[in-house]
This record gives sequence, structure tokens and C-alpha cells, in this order.
Amino acid sequence: MATSRRIFLRGAVASALAWPLGLHAQDAGSLSSRLFQHGVASGDPLPDRVMLWTRITSPPTRSAIGPIAVRWLVAEDEKLSRIVAQGDAPAAPERDFTVKVDAGGLRPGRQYFYAFDAGGQRSPIGRTKTLPADGATRLRLAIASCANYPAGYFNAYRGIANRTDLDLVLHLGDYIYEFADGVYGDSQSIGRAPLPAGEASTLADYRLRYAIYRSDPDLQEVHRVHPFVVVWDDHEIANDTWSGGAQNHGAAQGDWATRLAAAYRAYVEWLPIRETPGAGMRLYRDFRLGGLADLIMLDTRSTRDRQVVTGNLAELAGPRRTLLGAAQEAWLFDRLRTSTREGAPWRLLGQQMLFAALSPKGQPLTPDLWEGYPAARRRVLDFLAAEKIRDMAVLTGDLHSSWAVDVAPNPWGAAGAPDAQPIAVEVVTPAISSPPLFADAAFRAHVLQVRAGAPHVKYLSGDANGYVLLDVTRDRLQADYFVVPTVRTHLDMESRAARFICERGSARLVSA
Repeated sequence: MATSRRIFLRGAVASALAWPLGLHAQDAGSLSSRLFQHGVASGDPLPDRVMLWTRITSPPTRSAIGPIAVRWLVAEDEKLSRIVAQGDAPAAPERDFTVKVDAGGLRPGRQYFYAFDAGGQRSPIGRTKTLPADGATRLRLAIASCANYPAGYFNAYRGIANRTDLDLVLHLGDYIYEFADGVYGDSQSIGRAPLPAGEASTLADYRLRYAIYRSDPDLQEVHRVHPFVVVWDDHEIANDTWSGGAQNHGAAQGDWATRLAAAYRAYVEWLPIRETPGAGMRLYRDFRLGGLADLIMLDTRSTRDRQVVTGNLAELAGPRRTLLGAAQEAWLFDRLRTSTREGAPWRLLGQQMLFAALSPKGQPLTPDLWEGYPAARRRVLDFLAAEKIRDMAVLTGDLHSSWAVDVAPNPWGAAGAPDAQPIAVEVVTPAISSPPLFADAAFRAHVLQVRAGAPHVKYLSGDANGYVLLDVTRDRLQADYFVVPTVRTHLDMESRAARFICERGSARLVSA
């Protein structure tokens, strides 16, 4: 399997590298037959529309500059005979020959099929689904994060792809990793070397890194069969990103603003995310999920203040320090207030960093978490209390481990004290293929020691890769933690490691 996979990837990479600057639309008929090597995808569904994505990836026979004509269609059936929407959208060189279409005129809560045509060739047939109108009785979401290509196979993506009853996949960041080959992940032992070989820091670098990731058949398949809602974490840009730089950004990578803009541009080109003209670099947005929940997606990376060195508690506690930035924080409060006023049973907060506190002394496990921004965290908690915002689940990635946590302002407070009572719950999804949290024995011992003094942490497992399946009804949330036996070989196996339920009104996760 590894040999055939390397052959496949060499062909895909050769095609990606062979692109000239562009191609006139009239030359599309001369393209080779492998036009859609990066598959198809859909995302950001609404009740009446969904974003569709593909990329023209086969090398042309001519090198004239210009767009490639692409035809798209949406149908009610897999044979694409009952067409409900269609049109044209060019694959342009300035967009890395990616194609994104906001396909409208659809009906709520319906499954649709779609495809693209170019140069006499047809893409794989994708399957997607619109969000339901108000009145839905149940939703099922898969939650994923942290897919490291050289660290292992995307077996957890295959598990998500195998499901036929999902409404949505939430990807909470680290869709790619920017590191140079060998820095984080043993690429040679399983033949999954990222390109470029060095650290991605330019627009061309990021585009090529996405091309390598999207050559993976399991990632292609999960995109083909399910709509995604995505937001980035730090590795789509650089390790431990903050608004003015990153831990591994230096003079060798050039100007930070240029790098950040390049990372954002490649991200929105390669993912089926709806872009708002004139909005600038904005990834935070919200979705109404059939009257059952409001999904609020946050960007906790590109607007945050710089992380504080652990131990400097005075600087850490600065009252003006922010994780979201003023505009996004105000937007979050407005969306939570509106969601409660309009009567949504649940509020789902899709974001990247652990929100719950782990240290009663205010010393964060790492300054990269919400606990490393105590003033920002306190503003959110105070708002939830003042506005009586309840029935909220914080959905978190980044930690390469599975957590179930009751969120209280002070979980170490005296029994019965108001600030010791939970006001939300937090569900942390394990990594798709990045090394699990407990791969480092020393870190494992430290985290388990912290866990022993954290009564609000109901579940913690840092030994396996996987994803979370979240079921939503009016009366409860149910989180199932699925894990795969390994990512070192390519296989199609998974098992359920845990199940936790939160009854509406309780703000507590209970093992089932």
C-alpha cells in the first residue's frame, strides 16, 4: 500500500509543479484527462445554498496566460439527471486554479450531488447537504483538528467519510502544518514527505503544501461526501501565531504581514469557505443550525496579543490583554446575546484553544491557552453570567487529546459557591494524525498531575488519534469520542473510546 501511495503522490506532485503561469479558456480542451487530482469539496452550508470547490490540477500542453473554463452543476440525484443549479466559473491563475462557487436556490435540509466539468473531463461526483430550516429535531456533526501529513495517515478522516448520516464536519484548525520536513513528523518511515521540503512561508509554499495534503485520498473522500465548516489555528500560518508574529517566524521568513496575508490567501483559495468581499482577513462567522443550535466560529489566532512567558504572572494578568481582539470579542457577545434572545436551545462555540482553567493559582499549563489570557477569559465568563447565557458547548481542537470538561468560573471554589457552578461544557477533539499529547512521557506525567487537581475535568485521554461525533437535540448534547488504532499504517478501523452527555440546563457532562 505504501508503494502505490508513493506512486500516486509523485504523480500528483509532478502535476502541481508542472503548472505554468496560466492557460487560456479556449485551450482547456487540450488538457490531459487528470484534471481534478485534488478532488472536490463543499462547505459553509446555509438552508438555501452551499459553497462548492475544486481545482484544475493537470498540466496543460500550452502555456498561454489566462483562465480555464469550468462548468458546475448541482443535482438531486447521484446520476446528476435532476439538475437544480448550474453555471460557469473560471479556474484562474491568480487563484491557483482553484474554483469556488456559491451555489444557491437550494432547499433546506436536503442532500444534493454536484460535479465540475472542464476540458471534456468530469470531476468526482460530490455529495453535500444544506442546513435544515427551523424545526429540526436532531443534528449530527463530526469534529476534527490537527492533521499532520508526515506524522501519519489520515485514518480518522476515513472514519468520518464512512458515515452517511452527518449534517456537517467542523474542522477546528491545523488543517496543514507549515514545518519543514523532519521537524514535526517522521516522513521517511511512511513515505509521506511534505512539499516544499523547507518551512512554508510564502504564497507559493502554502499553496504547494495544501496541494500535497489534498492529494491524500482519505482527505479527498471526507471532503467529497460531507460539507465542512472550517477555521484555522496556528499551523496554517506559523507555530504559536499571534497578531504580530509567531514563535517560528524570523528574518529568514521575511515580513510578518506579508507572510500572514499569504497564509490567509492560500487558506481561502484551498478551502470551501464563503468569503465576504471587503471584510479583510475575517474567518469568524456564525450558522443557524435548524433552530436547534447556533454555531459560532472564532479565530483565536490572528488577532491575539503575544503569548506571555510562563511564570510572569503580572504581565499575564494585564487587564487589556486580548485573545480575540476588540471587534471579534464584541461580535461574539452580540451573537451570544442574540442567540439567547431568539431562543436557540444551544450555543456551540467552535474555536481552537482550551477555554477551561486548569490551575487554581493562575499558572497556565501553557501560555498559548485561554488561561494564558486571564483578562480575556474573565470578560467572557462575566458576560455569560451577566447575560444569563446558558446551554453552551465550547468545541475545541489543538491539544491532540480528548477532553470532557465542565466550565466554571472557579471550579475549585467551595461547594455551593456561585462561581464554582458550571455555566458551560467543553469538548476537546483528538488530533487526526498529529502525535498525541501523551507521546511525550514527561508531558504526560505533568498533565496527569494537573488533571488530578482538576475536579471539573471529567475525561482526559491523550494516547490516540481520532475525532468527536456530536449529536444535538433540543434536550441534550451527546459527544462520542472515536479513536483509530494507529496512524503509522493506512487502515480503515475505529472504536468508540468514550461517550458523554450534557442535559439541557445542567451545564455538566456525564459519562454514558
